[in-house]
Amino acid sequence: MATLKDVALHAGVSVTTVSNFINNKKKLKDDTRHNILEAIQATGYRHNALAASLKKSSASLRSIGIISIVDQNPFFSELFFKLENECFKQDFTVISCFRHKDKEDLHTYINLMSGRVDGIILISLKRDKIDNVIKHIHAVPVVAIAFDIGDVMSLCGGTEFNLHNETGGYIAGRFLLSKGHKKIACVTGPKALKTTVNRIAGLKKALADFNLPEDSVDFIEGNYTYQSGVDAMYQLFSSVALPTAIICHNDLMAIGVQNAANELGLKIPRELSVIGYDDIEMSKLSFPSLTTVRIPLDDIAYQALEGLSMKMSTPGSKAIISATPSLVVRGSVSEPTDFAK
Repeated sequence: MATLKDVALHAGVSVTTVSNFINNKKKLKDDTRHNILEAIQATGYRHNALAASLKKSSASLRSIGIISIVDQNPFFSELFFKLENECFKQDFTVISCFRHKDKEDLHTYINLMSGRVDGIILISLKRDKIDNVIKHIHAVPVVAIAFDIGDVMSLCGGTEFNLHNETGGYIAGRFLLSKGHKKIACVTGPKALKTTVNRIAGLKKALADFNLPEDSVDFIEGNYTYQSGVDAMYQLFSSVALPTAIICHNDLMAIGVQNAANELGLKIPRELSVIGYDDIEMSKLSFPSLTTVRIPLDDIAYQALEGLSMKMSTPGSKAIISATPSLVVRGSVSEPTDFAK
């Protein structure tokens, strides 16, 4: 069986440095971390969970690992830190928090983490990534915060997650329609995602309430990035009929729409209203400040920790995370005015 010394020799570092990495005691340079990870993979080193547990006091056994498997996005970063803060408030120790896109590195982190924590929280967007991670987690309770997975009970030993996306799409659409907007565009997320399908369904329900046909909305597929919002705005500006309002399926795209509209000489909200989704911190700083659909991250973090605590104390129990969106009205929406490009 490989030892710390074997890993250290392979990585060209000291045993103390390897120990600091494994126990998360000291911040290391990226190249040092990478060398140690490669050495762990090459030597087949596994952290001795039993030996480590014997060194712990009973009060220190409540330790949580957080694994975030998403591309860089302010929304997921904010959720990540909300979870960290909730761990501290509930007297958990956050032993390891890793956000890494490299598959091999991620699996190595999981192997190390599984022997050092009492529970794991996963943050992901797609089902295949959850499947892949679950295979590498053994005998540790898991709660999954999975944004496009629906009911994941069979994957994670009992986690239900519901963001009520149809409700979010409905309240965004109804708010614009109640203001008198009838020429609306919607910049969606990737159309294959359930999140997108449900938010579109909610918007269509709002249209039905106002006796408007579904084809009265111009749908443009985005990818949750700032640039896709910019591109959507330029596409709409070049069309025959400019909408009076645009709904975006996240705040980053909405801010991209706003900035592109400003570049094109459109005044927000007098000539164009914009609604985002998520309520990230950046939405308060845009100009004008962004009206958006808020996802309550504090509630998600609290319920995730409560669910994980239950699964740790009662094996086989189910975690339920349910977060209802709400509208946050700021300065980017007004009643439509007669405007022609």
